[in-house]
Amino acid sequence: MSTITEATALTLDVATVTRQIQANCDIADAGSGSVFSLCGFLLRLRDHYKWEHGFNPWEEPEPSDLLEWVEAREEKWLELGDETFQPLVVEGNVYQPFDLDPINDCLRPQGLVYGAGYVAGMKPSFLLAKIVESRSVGSLTMDTVDRELARDLFVTPAMRQGNRILARRSAMLFFIWDQILEMRPSAASALRYALHQYGLDLGALRRSPKELGPRLHEVAAAELAAWIYHEIGEAREDTFGGTLWQEMVATYANSPVEILARVLKDLLADTHPDGLLAHIIGSGLKSSLGFYVAFLRSFSRTVFPEIREAFEQFVPDSDWSIVEQARVRGRGRVIEMVDSLIAIHETGRDRGTDWARDEIIAALIEPLGIPSASRGIH
Repeated sequence: MSTITEATALTLDVATVTRQIQANCDIADAGSGSVFSLCGFLLRLRDHYKWEHGFNPWEEPEPSDLLEWVEAREEKWLELGDETFQPLVVEGNVYQPFDLDPINDCLRPQGLVYGAGYVAGMKPSFLLAKIVESRSVGSLTMDTVDRELARDLFVTPAMRQGNRILARRSAMLFFIWDQILEMRPSAASALRYALHQYGLDLGALRRSPKELGPRLHEVAAAELAAWIYHEIGEAREDTFGGTLWQEMVATYANSPVEILARVLKDLLADTHPDGLLAHIIGSGLKSSLGFYVAFLRSFSRTVFPEIREAFEQFVPDSDWSIVEQARVRGRGRVIEMVDSLIAIHETGRDRGTDWARDEIIAALIEPLGIPSASRGIH
């Protein structure tokens, strides 16, 4: 990682750049409530308050303070209305908000990295953060960031932009704590198993977050190091090919078909020979296997049931071959579903988007037993 000199630091007004990016984050968040599920939206609001006020994930604000902040935030979003994203002025140059490379050329000597892109529901998302480490992972460059200077409601522990991976320590810490606090009954055994690998008891952690919460820093750092292999698998995955996947999520935005496309893409990355599960298996990461099973959402669990079954068989005697067999079987079925999804989408070029959407729901989603109303980011 390059050394930042005082002369370099003087060329960039970090505070001004931060304000510009945060302004675009606020515009991106205005009216984004429909993108998230209700529970997901409320959770993200609470976490955003904690980030803005410097809380640890396990520290809870006073309900009255949080409510007052949420009301003020809603008023701000109403004021923003239909405002468009503002250009960024960096070192005297004007850039559009999605001009990643030139903006980062200015910011990286300062030890900063900028992220911008479209997430689920085609919601724009922006990030400005301090780099604590940069390293190469094959042909990819991974920037690990800690302090986040500007961000929007959408937070994920790792993301990829071209050949760069952003690994977010703070986001991983919040994500793990949120999974513990909002624990789904179906995730309890896997979450308990994962935490046990670090000598932590799930029940004690929930009862005594002030005392035990700081130990999650170690957990988050270790798990983030594994989590990036999802991004590596995604970078090396070519089942969709070209820009077809991006075309699909734009065509079927805010529908169950978009969610299906995202789930399949994620599972392709996870099950890729260079992806997350292969890394977990090859490195013998029991904790990461437990977290993987615990963190899977209902849609992904339905598409990839083998991994839960394999985990339950794995726990008694730690036979990694069971997990590897599940990875291979699951990947095969996901590829079959992707092939069917592509075929229907291509036919829809002639028969229309509405026909294609209905056909995908009938042929690929309804047989899974997932209701069409199951939409929104958690």
